Amino acid sequence: MQWAKLLLNLNNPINALSGVPLREELSQRSYRRCLAAAQAEALALLDAAGITPAKLLPVPMHRFPLILRLPDFVFRRLAASMLAIDPLARTSMWEDLEAGRTTEIDYLNGEVVRLAESLDRPAPVNTKLVTLLRAAEAQRRTWSGPELLRELQG
Repeated sequence: MQWAKLLLNLNNPINALSGVPLREELSQRSYRRCLAAAQAEALALLDAAGITPAKLLPVPMHRFPLILRLPDFVFRRLAASMLAIDPLARTSMWEDLEAGRTTEIDYLNGEVVRLAESLDRPAPVNTKLVTLLRAAEAQRRTWSGPELLRELQG
């Protein structure tokens, strides 16, 4: 159950780095592709560790990255319930950054990095998100979807 919740919360640093509300962030394919990359990496590590995340949503977690990568018009139709949220809602990680507080990055993406280390495998996407968030804690910066995606793919 905890791993399934963590997989969903891998969006927190993306939302915090975006500087935009959740609905706006999830409406942009480039930001969703960032989340898909973080989730796919985590899911591969969970598979390697023999861990099966609980099913929290109608869609199995292993299909989530595929759905997130869909073009905007298809995603809006298939995942309308994900976008049916308060247009001003943001993650607690964004709130922490805005308030100058330390974020929970070490307990989200950092946990994926620790799992990778325990398996002697890389986790470049989640490692980069941890690095970017720690930098944002020191000096606030926002990223457009394409900029963040390039950074994570680089």
